[in-house]
Amino acid sequence: MKKLAFWLTLSALFLMTAGILGVSAQSSEPVTISFWYAISGTQGEMLQALIDEFNATNEYGITVEGTFSGDYGETATKLIAGIESGELPDGGLVAAAPLWTCREGNYLIEDYMNGDEGINMEDYWQVLWDYNAYEGHICSLPFNNSTMVMYYNQDLMTQAGLDPATPPQTWDELVAQAQTVVDAVPGTIGIEVRDEAWWLKGLILQNGGQIMNEDSSAPLFNSEAGYGAMEFWKSLIDAGLMPPAQHGDSRDLFIAGRVAFWMSSTGNIGRVAAGAQFAFGTDFLPGNVSRGATVGGAALAMFPSDEAHELATWRFLKWLIAPENSIAWTLATGYVPIQTAAAEAEEVVTAFEEQPAFAAGFEQLAVASQYPHFWEMGTMDGLLADAIEQVELEQATPQEALDAAAAALIAEMGN
Repeated sequence: MKKLAFWLTLSALFLMTAGILGVSAQSSEPVTISFWYAISGTQGEMLQALIDEFNATNEYGITVEGTFSGDYGETATKLIAGIESGELPDGGLVAAAPLWTCREGNYLIEDYMNGDEGINMEDYWQVLWDYNAYEGHICSLPFNNSTMVMYYNQDLMTQAGLDPATPPQTWDELVAQAQTVVDAVPGTIGIEVRDEAWWLKGLILQNGGQIMNEDSSAPLFNSEAGYGAMEFWKSLIDAGLMPPAQHGDSRDLFIAGRVAFWMSSTGNIGRVAAGAQFAFGTDFLPGNVSRGATVGGAALAMFPSDEAHELATWRFLKWLIAPENSIAWTLATGYVPIQTAAAEAEEVVTAFEEQPAFAAGFEQLAVASQYPHFWEMGTMDGLLADAIEQVELEQATPQEALDAAAAALIAEMGN
């Protein structure tokens, strides 16, 4: 009897623990969950297709109601309002997810990751977990992630007498090849960028610097490495290789065949492939002291509700990041495969052979790094973009612009 009582007590404790963590595998009553996503166009259509597939095939009776919640900024505004009112979706694909979850004391993702239906973190790139962390906790799941890569117009390179099989690997080579194209092909633009702050952060890393300190409590971009990166940026403007303060049309200009080298997200591969009437490729961002890039994109988040809805949401998110579904997402959108072993999958190997442009962003994860999320991240990017414009328009020197951006960020952070 004592042995029976022991095992009954142990079983009861286990069931209580499973209930607390919300990971009981027995809950399979039909449940409808709400899911916001901050992507549109081809990417939004692909995500909705995945939602429809999950709704039609999952064994748990879960129905996901997906809703486009606006762009990243609009969705952030809605999340802030929802946190205040208590009216949030069950889950979502949102930018800066750790700020809407762990920062608010929501550790659901971490709980479920370590529960009965959890996942093995070692299957995924460590830099993507860094991107989804806040104060030592994992707050969201990787999915819609990208790095900035260099797109290059192979036809323009050929016209200029360059070998399109050997795109620039260093800052010096980038300048030399861009100058060659501009000199040889009238009306062309040597270099362009979409998301100026993102490329500047990459340049700072490539020049041996850092963006923030280890716990993101203070900026480090206003350093000798940062000043040098901004000086390099200014040199591109001064040489006439990149037009100042008009980068908003850079994607259209690249697709139109006017730009030789374009720095942008891997998430634009699909758009470029659909619109470009020329051969193009992608490669790592050119390096200087070293290679370097940061991670971008949105992540999968959960928000508190009741056990049934939380478990259903976890099961949907876990399904989304399963290899076959994340690979399908990659092939449809150009966002990077999130699993380290994805490059060995037959579909990915075939895709890399048929569309080599997909490979660079994935391979660049090996040299990418990420500072921890902090509340003023968006403010920092805006300040860096303003600093770039001031330098481009000769309103400030690189050091003055970065020092002012750092001072404004420190004030915003209350340090």
